Amino acid sequence: MTEWNNELENKILKRSKWALTIKIIRVLVALFLIYALYMIVLSIAIGQSDAERKHTYYSQVAIEWTIPNVRGVYDTETLELSPFGTQTFRYNLVKMVGHEEVIVGDVTMKKALLNQFSQLKITHPGKEQLSSFSFSLPEDPRTGEKLFSHGGQSNVWTRLEKLPEGTVGELAFSTISFMSPEEIIELLKDYELDILWMPLYTGEFLDDRPLGWSGGGGSSISINGVMGLSGGKEHGADFKSYAQINKLAAGTIEESKRMMLKNMEELLKMNKSYYERLLGLSALQQQHTYIQDEGFTAYGAVVTGPVKELLKLKELETIQSVQLGEVELWNWDPNNF
Repeated sequence: MTEWNNELENKILKRSKWALTIKIIRVLVALFLIYALYMIVLSIAIGQSDAERKHTYYSQVAIEWTIPNVRGVYDTETLELSPFGTQTFRYNLVKMVGHEEVIVGDVTMKKALLNQFSQLKITHPGKEQLSSFSFSLPEDPRTGEKLFSHGGQSNVWTRLEKLPEGTVGELAFSTISFMSPEEIIELLKDYELDILWMPLYTGEFLDDRPLGWSGGGGSSISINGVMGLSGGKEHGADFKSYAQINKLAAGTIEESKRMMLKNMEELLKMNKSYYERLLGLSALQQQHTYIQDEGFTAYGAVVTGPVKELLKLKELETIQSVQLGEVELWNWDPNNF
C-alpha cells in the first residue's frame, strides 16, 4: 500500500487538473463544431432560399416608387448572417443622368425573422438627401380650385444657358393640370429626352392622407412622400432574375403600369408591417385602390438629356415648378433615344 504524502497528493491533483482541462477542451471543441455545423447548414439553407433576393427586390421597388430617379443595383453584398437567421446585406443606389448611371448612395438592409427588428438604412455621402425634387398639385382635390406653384428654381433656365453643350442633366417639373402618363409622353415626344419618373396623384386629401404637405399661402400644395411611376421591374422565378424598364416611353408605358400594379398586389399579400414599417409604404392599400379605380394620374415628370435639349422645355406653357438636378459630362447616345 502506497503511503499518503504531499508528493502523492500533488501528483493526484495535477492529474485531475489535466483530466478536467481535457474534458473542458473537448466540450468546447464539440460546441464549436456543433455551432460551425449549424452555421454552415443555416448559410446553405438561406443561400438556397430566395430570402435575400426577395428582400432586395421589394426594397428596390419601394425606393423606385418613392425617390425620383433613384434605383438599386441588383447585385448585393452579404455583410453578416447571425445565428438567429438575421441577414445583413447592402447594395448601391444609382440615378440615371444622360445615358449613364451615377452612384449616389447605398442601402444596408438588416432583415430579422420578425419585421419589428428589421431595419433599412439609406446613406448618401456628400448629399443632404437623395432627391430634393418636389412636385406641385395643379388643383386642390378637395375643392377643384386651381393652384399655382410657388416652388421650383427661379434661375433654372439661366443656369442651363450657362452650361456647355458637352453636358447632360436631370430636370424635374410639375404640370399645370392632371394628365395621364401617355399625355405627358406625348407632350415631350419632340424633345430628345428620356422620361424617368412621374409623380402620381393617388387620392390624397380624399381620405386621411397625406401625412404631410407644404403650401404657399393656400395657392400651392406639395405632398410629402409622393408615390411615383418609374419604368418598372418584374422578378422571375425565385427572384433569381428580373426584367427592368429604365424609362417611360410610348411603347412600354402599359407594361410599366402593369408591373407597378403587380408589385403592389404582391406586397399587399405580405405582412402589413413589412411594407409599412420596413419599406415605408404606409399608404400602399389606399394608393393601390385609387389607381385601380381611377387609373394612373400624373402631374409632372423627371427627365434627362442634353442640357441644351432641357433648355427647350422653356417653351412649354403647360409646365411649372422646374428644378435642375444632377449634371454630368456628355454621355448621350442619340441612337438610344
